[in-house]
Amino acid sequence: MTVKSADEAEALPDMDTTCELLDKLVLKQLHLMEDKMRAEVNIEANLNNGTIHLAKSRYIMGQSSVSATRLPLDTSPEFSASTLCASTEEDGVTQLKVVESDAENTVNPLRWFGVLVPQNLHKAQSIFQNTINYVIECANIQLQLTSNLENIELLKKFKSSLGVGSVE
Repeated sequence: MTVKSADEAEALPDMDTTCELLDKLVLKQLHLMEDKMRAEVNIEANLNNGTIHLAKSRYIMGQSSVSATRLPLDTSPEFSASTLCASTEEDGVTQLKVVESDAENTVNPLRWFGVLVPQNLHKAQSIFQNTINYVIECANIQLQLTSNLENIELLKKFKSSLGVGSVE
């Protein structure tokens, strides 16, 4: 049996502290899962709402005016996306964020369907742009879930190394 100094004994958390940390991490995991489900519901609702506005636009303009035939082809001129996703490092945690592109060759997709498009098409565009924010939020929550799960596993291993009690 090895004898530890008083400083070493104070530096290592005891079983109660470890169990308390595990409880907090598991609660955080549950809250993150709830947040992710809420973001996924928002994504689904926005996609449904945007699709309805696209259908209304197609009804107003005619089925040939709002269709896949209006989308750019491989032979179309190159253009840049107007919205990009960038990763940032905050407090050692990687997070994603939406960034507006400053490229000169961005194209407003509404122009593919004509100059005077119905208000529903504008509404659909803004809904789909808002959906991007929910997708990024969902991805960030997933990153937090993964990180939190790794911390839980590390604490479980530490707890088992303490040799007291069983870890489930």
